This record gives sequence, structure tokens and C-alpha cells, in this order.
Amino acid sequence: MTRTRKLAFTLATVVALAGGGAWALRAAPAAPLARPAGDPDRVLVAPGLVEAHGDRVEIGFEQAGRITELLVDEGDHVAAGQVLARLDDRVARARVARAEAALAAADARLTLAERGARREEIQAAAAEVEAARAQAWERGVAKDRAERLLERNADAIPLADVDSARGAARASEGQAEAAEARLALLKRGSRREVITEARAAVAAAAAELDEARVYLSQLELRAPAAGVVLRRMHEVGEQVSTMPPTTVMVLADVDHLELRAEIDEVDIGRVALGQPGWAEADAFGDRRFAGHVTQIVGELGRKTQRLDDPRARVDTRVLEVVFTLDDPGALPLGLRMDVHLEPHAGAPASTSTAAVAPADGAAR
Repeated sequence: MTRTRKLAFTLATVVALAGGGAWALRAAPAAPLARPAGDPDRVLVAPGLVEAHGDRVEIGFEQAGRITELLVDEGDHVAAGQVLARLDDRVARARVARAEAALAAADARLTLAERGARREEIQAAAAEVEAARAQAWERGVAKDRAERLLERNADAIPLADVDSARGAARASEGQAEAAEARLALLKRGSRREVITEARAAVAAAAAELDEARVYLSQLELRAPAAGVVLRRMHEVGEQVSTMPPTTVMVLADVDHLELRAEIDEVDIGRVALGQPGWAEADAFGDRRFAGHVTQIVGELGRKTQRLDDPRARVDTRVLEVVFTLDDPGALPLGLRMDVHLEPHAGAPASTSTAAVAPADGAAR
């Protein structure tokens, strides 16, 4: 066979094979895409993460200091207001004791000002008035006697003695008047200005005591709400600060769990508040956790949950939905689950690849 005939035979063979392959492709029916069990247009599937009701709470002391007590461990259930840890509070307790003593003294002064003098004090003041009056009368008599002697005979008594008697009488009269004034004050009671000042002193002492107690309370770490201790970040003897704040413990309410699911933006019209559904996880096999939609975030954002499936879209925008579980059991926080939402009235048909994923091995 010549070279030209060989080339012509080879070309004819290639054309025949190509034509047969094209005819076979046109004649063979397209293989249908494998579909998951159930009606894919009636169930919306979205990835979700198990979270506690509300955010995790990172708590720390309001004052700097050294930790002296840690009263709970990781995994412990705590009640709202329960003391979890304490700092060194010796100086704070001394400050409270000093403020309590100052308040007691101020209260005593106010009581004294409001009640006035006791009956015995008034009686003693009255006796002092009588004694001062008696002494004044006696010295007045001595003054009169000296003056009469001086009038009768200038040489009968020295002039100095007469002057001394007059001075003593005047002094005694002044002392008697002063005693009477003191008795009148005791009977009238304390002045309004004194009582007002005493009340102000009590208020100031009470404020200082409140300040000392608040400072002491800031050396105690209390649970802001009931929950479970997820993390204990520090141990006894360690120093904590407030600049920057030191996180000592992390709490969460694990009695009320929920799922935060991400809905593809093309499926947001298929989601509504109260929409029922269920959640599944590989770790629990075929078990379903029933629940319903309790919150829909009003803003689209970027996908944050990364799936192991390489076919999953990562460049799409999503809407966050909170799916509350009716009976979560003991699901761990952070567990990845698939949320299945049943259709609601008026929901459009799905066109999202995130809603229903092709089965493994299906043609793409």
C-alpha cells in the first residue's frame, strides 16, 4: 500500500469513529441527578452551630489585686449573684470597720443633739444656780457692811477692803447669771443648727460607709446570671488588673441552647419567625432535635461557618437565623449541626445549592 493510500485510510477511520461517538452521545439519555430522600423543594437545609442562650459572658474583677479564693471549678452550675472568687480584701475590710465606727459616733452625736439634756443634768444646773445665787447674796451682804462702815468712819475699814468686797459681789452676781443662762439653755434643748449639723455628719459618715462597702464588694467576683462555668482562666495567687481588664472566668447559660444557622441569600424568602424544623448531627446518628425559628437577623453578612464539604460555596452572603431547640439535652457548645426548616405558607421554591446538596457521586 502506498503512502498516500495509508493516509487516506487512516483519515477515513478517524472520521468514522468520531461520527459513531457523536451518534452514541445523542442517542444515550442524560443520567438523572441523584436526589436526597424526600422532597428537596419542601425542606430548607442550612449549617448551624450550637450556642448558649445569649452570648458567653467573660467576667473579671472591678479592682486590681491578688486572687485569694476560687470557689468554683469548670463545669460547675452557678446561680445568679453567687460568689465565684475573691481578691485580697484585708485593707478593704479595715476601711469598712473604720467607716462603721465613724457612723456610730455620728449617730450618737445626733441622738444627743435631738434629745437634749437629761433630767439629772437639768437638776444639777439648777443646783449650781442656787449655789451661785447664795454666794452672790453673801458677798453682797459683805459689800454693804463694808460700805456702811466706811460711811460712818473713814478710818474704821481700809478702802482696799471695801473695793475687794465690791469686786467679789459683782463677780458672784455674774457667776449666778451665767449659771441661770446655762440652766435655761439646757431646758430649751439643742439649737436647730446643731441638730442640722449632726444630721449632715451622719449622712456623710453613711456615704463613706457605702463607699467602703462597694469597694469591698468589688473584690468579690459574682455570677451575673445563672449558668455553667466554661473556663477558669486564672488560679489562686495570680494578679489581676483592670487596664486591660483581666478575664477570670467564662460563663454561659447551657440550660437553654439554640442554633445559629446561616441561610443563603437566595433562600431568605423561605424563612419566617416561628417556622418549625429539626436539627441533626453526625455524632447523634438519625436522632432529630425539634425546634423553631425564634429570631431572624435583619442584615445580610458574609459566611462565617466553614463546612468540610469542598463543594460548599464560601463567597455567598448569608442571613443569620436563631433556631431554638425544644429539648436540646446535653449538646456541647460549638457542635456543628444541619438545620432543616419545614416550608411555610407563601415560601418560593428553592434555587440554592446550599438548600439541597447533590448526593455523593451524582453527575455535576
